[in-house]
Amino acid sequence: MLVPEQRIRDLCLENKCGNYDRHLMCPPRIGSIEDIGARLHSFRRGLLLQYSRALDVSRDSEGVRQSKVYFHTGILQLEELLRRQGLRRVWGLIGGTCELCDVCLQQPDRPCLYPDKARICFTAIAVDILTFLDRLGLDNAFHAHKITWTGSILF
Repeated sequence: MLVPEQRIRDLCLENKCGNYDRHLMCPPRIGSIEDIGARLHSFRRGLLLQYSRALDVSRDSEGVRQSKVYFHTGILQLEELLRRQGLRRVWGLIGGTCELCDVCLQQPDRPCLYPDKARICFTAIAVDILTFLDRLGLDNAFHAHKITWTGSILF
């Protein structure tokens, strides 16, 4: 059900968020749409996860960041739980850009500080998560007083 789309990758190419070719968990560092599509296709099952927290999204940038890292940490914990249950191949996708580091150290001579923990978001893999949520009848709106992160665990 998760299919990468060129029109979503094109949003990355426009670099509206400023992370294209500057963040290790963003294009072009994460592979082509074809590579991502093949990886997605190799998983048969998955869990869609959402986490919401009440806060003033426009004024509480630190709260937004903390909620994102909290959700990311939860994805990592769920991955570990599934591995302990005998699943060898799991792939966690997070909501928003990885922010385990204050500034991603994406430089040719500096690898990721947390390669076992860094994760990719839906937009980076060119999946239209808003349309996907809409098809499932889930809230996909942006709210002024609530942040909602969407992620997944594929296995």
